[in-house]
Amino acid sequence: MNSNLNVQHFMILGSARTGSNLLLSLLSGHPQIKTYGEVFNLDTLPEENLREALEDPIKFFLQKVCKAHRPEIAAVGFKMFYDHLTKDYLQKPVDVSRAAPRLHEKLTEFSRFVEDNYPWEILDDRFRATWEFLRADRSFKVIHLKRRNMLYTLVSLKKAFSTDQWWSLKSSPQITPPIHLEPEECCRYFDKLDNFATEADRAFADHPKIDVTYEDLTAKQEDTLQRIFMFLNVPCAPVTTRMKKQNLAPLREAVDNYDQLKRYFRETRWDIFFE
Repeated sequence: MNSNLNVQHFMILGSARTGSNLLLSLLSGHPQIKTYGEVFNLDTLPEENLREALEDPIKFFLQKVCKAHRPEIAAVGFKMFYDHLTKDYLQKPVDVSRAAPRLHEKLTEFSRFVEDNYPWEILDDRFRATWEFLRADRSFKVIHLKRRNMLYTLVSLKKAFSTDQWWSLKSSPQITPPIHLEPEECCRYFDKLDNFATEADRAFADHPKIDVTYEDLTAKQEDTLQRIFMFLNVPCAPVTTRMKKQNLAPLREAVDNYDQLKRYFRETRWDIFFE
């Protein structure tokens, strides 16, 4: 990936609602770092770009990320979520039937477009080839971003789908009503996310890689950023972001059946998510 450009490429690997927007916003404030968002967040792409990404995702990636940058740029980063370029992306990790109307319509149109124009067998081959391309190129570094409490991730994800608000610059957080979670939905999500993270660690074990948690990024931001800057071989520099945390309510207030879930998961591997 670096054969023609004297920059360090890096990937932020993880899942939605683990602080990836916050991390990307902070890193983009560094004078020697250039960042891109979710290159393969397909249902947000205009149709022309979507067709390019589906026809040849490797070419699309190279054109978007691996191009000439200003001379002072030393590191270039992009985001990949576990479900990008997989069937899980098309199915979504949570029930979207109650998504915000505009978002639900957009997701429906996207699914219909893909189903009408691209047989899954063909897409699957292209998607697998792209992931293999990324795994095979050990010249780029991996920042594996995780959140220790996956219940917070699930709650945040469901609220984002229901409001279609994925980040905020407002100092006062948006107030939303508590959500209801079925134990089975929690189990499916926890298992899926845990398996995704384990597989990602295995797939990129031979890459230069560091683990970063959402909790450290928010509570120990300066130390965490210094560790990332050292990992990327760029000088430490003060960076700021205008992004604000959206969901400040404790889990007990954010989930209307919190006590039921706490009892259900007692003495299981997931009971650590409940205070």
